[in-house]
Amino acid sequence: MNCLKIRNALVFDNAKRGFFRGGFTVSGGRFTDLREPENGTDMDGAMIIPGLVDVHTHGRGGYDFVSATVPQMKEMKRLYAEKGVTAVVPTIASDTLDNMLSAVSRVRESGFRAVHIEGRYLNLKRRGAHREDLLAPLSSAEVAQFRERAGNMRLHFTAAFELDTNGSFLDAIRSSGATAGLGHTDADYGTAMKLAENGVRSFTHLFNAMPPVHHRAGGAAAAGLLSDAYTELICDGFHVSPEMISLAGRVKSPERVVLITDSMEGTGCPDGDYSIAGNPVILRGGRAYTADGAIAGSTLDLIDGVRNYSEFRNIPFAGAVPCATSNPADMIGLSDTGRIEPGFRADFVVLNPDFSVREVYISGNRI
Repeated sequence: MNCLKIRNALVFDNAKRGFFRGGFTVSGGRFTDLREPENGTDMDGAMIIPGLVDVHTHGRGGYDFVSATVPQMKEMKRLYAEKGVTAVVPTIASDTLDNMLSAVSRVRESGFRAVHIEGRYLNLKRRGAHREDLLAPLSSAEVAQFRERAGNMRLHFTAAFELDTNGSFLDAIRSSGATAGLGHTDADYGTAMKLAENGVRSFTHLFNAMPPVHHRAGGAAAAGLLSDAYTELICDGFHVSPEMISLAGRVKSPERVVLITDSMEGTGCPDGDYSIAGNPVILRGGRAYTADGAIAGSTLDLIDGVRNYSEFRNIPFAGAVPCATSNPADMIGLSDTGRIEPGFRADFVVLNPDFSVREVYISGNRI
């Protein structure tokens, strides 16, 4: 059984939201001992954080999870890992049901541990970059089909649950063992709060694709802030302004903030023509738009989102780390991921002094 010993490092403690000087031992791909070993790899005081967890990403490197082949998905894993993301939750945008189901099958075959369905079941008024002709009524029968294709993977649905007038769609999701996020929604505050109380676990890309906050009508965004649900935030300074990120972080419990990228296939690529959710996308200056001007995902790397959140909130970098590690893992149900603790998967990132990625380890193996 392979054993890795790390010493003389600044190791991140999620519970304390800070670093401690020491090390750890990895055996069988898991953290086994957080006592500093006498011998081992000397990290010369480098910071080590858990591997990043992105629960909302459509693609990168010229590939989209809806259309990518299994070999391409495996290559995408490598591209994400190079940027410190060791747990990727492929996000399937609106397409035909057959294409979406086929994509889930390929995600499973590629060895991912979770999949996010962000498509079809959206409010037309808040469809964003999703094509109108690819939207569909909420269907409990289709939930069962996605569950079958996902197998043992964790399964998460984004939907406009205000359209679920009798609650059967949400019930089907929860009964299947999947989790639910309210997004691309036109729900008012009261409806959104009730949904959060009745089983909706998260709010998808808070502030985006939902009614704007108004002083006379807080809408779904205010419910996302004031409920106990998790809230996704795209922290690129473009999708949500820095001051609104700061406001959200001050209001929301720190254990419920989840940083995401919502990245699209052009991430890490030159400007040019790409696609998302069946729509052609123009990427210019790192920003993606559909032909009618809708924002079409981001080109954000998650480690940059963590640094941005720290800057926008004016808090230490350590205060932002759980928002991209333990919080998203807890939200999606990856119970052995996102922390440097005994029994957890030994996925971790060694950082440079400027918080950029220096080295990445998955199951204790350096990539």
